[in-house]
Amino acid sequence: MELIYSVIDELLKFSSKVLTLNEGVMESTLNDFEINHNLILPSDYKILLRRTNGLDLMGSTVYGIYDESLFLSLDGAYKIEHNEVGNKMPLNLIPFSPDGRGNHYCFDSTKCNDESCRVVFWEHYLTYNDEYPPEIVNESFAEWVNEVLIEWKLERYDHDGNLRG
Repeated sequence: MELIYSVIDELLKFSSKVLTLNEGVMESTLNDFEINHNLILPSDYKILLRRTNGLDLMGSTVYGIYDESLFLSLDGAYKIEHNEVGNKMPLNLIPFSPDGRGNHYCFDSTKCNDESCRVVFWEHYLTYNDEYPPEIVNESFAEWVNEVLIEWKLERYDHDGNLRG
């Protein structure tokens, strides 16, 4: 569980010019969401949500629980991806970050431990099955944030959003 705290500390090193943080959620909001959707969110994700109900780092979004825009919230994405699209996600996948092309990074709720769930990449135009499941990209949400949000950004940019020379 320590990794998520160090990842949050690293995220906070980014300038407010490139990192947008929302106000954190209350425990009751997390509980209501889990009850309403009959699922358990990963602990490391809930730790981040208590600090910030969603974020955007240079165009990479992590959904908060609820937002005024259905397209920028876990609640909205969950409902849309499971009920309203042509190629519906299986219920065990919880979309938490869009790639901007209709695909999502998702928690696989069947592959969880006490701290987190595996993160898979759901491509909306592919048909998955037991022999061809979505690609596993990280073993936990904290690992995903560290790699995808932080390391990938810092390969090209500094904490202020300036291109590295």
